Amino acid sequence: MRARYIIIITLITAVISYYIGTAFLLQPQAINKQSFYIRLQSDWNSHPGNIIYEVTNVWTKTDELAPLDPQTRLTLSKQANVDQVRSVHNKSYIMVHHGNTNCHDMWEPHYARFGADTIRHQVEYVLGIQKSLDPNKNQYVPLKGKIGDQEHASQIRSGYSQFIPICTQNELTSFDYSVKINDESVGFDVYFVPSIEQQKNFDEGNGLFEHYTNGQCEGKNYVRFSGTCNNVGKSAGLLIAVPDSLTLPLTKIEVWLYEK
Repeated sequence: MRARYIIIITLITAVISYYIGTAFLLQPQAINKQSFYIRLQSDWNSHPGNIIYEVTNVWTKTDELAPLDPQTRLTLSKQANVDQVRSVHNKSYIMVHHGNTNCHDMWEPHYARFGADTIRHQVEYVLGIQKSLDPNKNQYVPLKGKIGDQEHASQIRSGYSQFIPICTQNELTSFDYSVKINDESVGFDVYFVPSIEQQKNFDEGNGLFEHYTNGQCEGKNYVRFSGTCNNVGKSAGLLIAVPDSLTLPLTKIEVWLYEK
């Protein structure tokens, strides 16, 4: 029995060591972490629930990024971390954006955390949640929401949408992406859109909403979803919408973007 445990521990250590090596030594890519925290006010059906979008951007770094000067960094911080009341569908909310440095700052995972994430990924792969054994990339087996598509479509337009910008140094590029929500009672819609202007078109339902169609550039009513969208512009990003029927105190939406 002891020998079996030693073999298992050795195998786990070998897997973690391998992927740490590939993550830090073999990948010519940069990683950016940011988050969007949404405080829904009392006029939302989902109140007092809140939403957090946790975003990981992985992109190909072709040139060294110039560090931000102190004034630019201060300006971005003031713009992002302000408790300003906004509204959509005549319902108010407050958004706080952390890590907004226009993709200039890069994040390097702590070895212990990376090891824990690797083990979690292996477990999810065994359970059939992940498509790939590689913990450097989350590719989910799609899972639809519990309510029907027709009912979901009727609810989503009065819900909350968030634009997630990509990080890239290319004028035209392609991305793998994955989205997962922790509230399995509702589904989300996700679209790869040309720019943040499409968020307004989506929210207003004015018939002008556009999204990319080169690949798997959209998913409707999913609890988890992965796709690949090709030939997107530098100003592109994901638009992720949830209905105003959230049931958890904090709805967590995890987003991964990987430049190909």
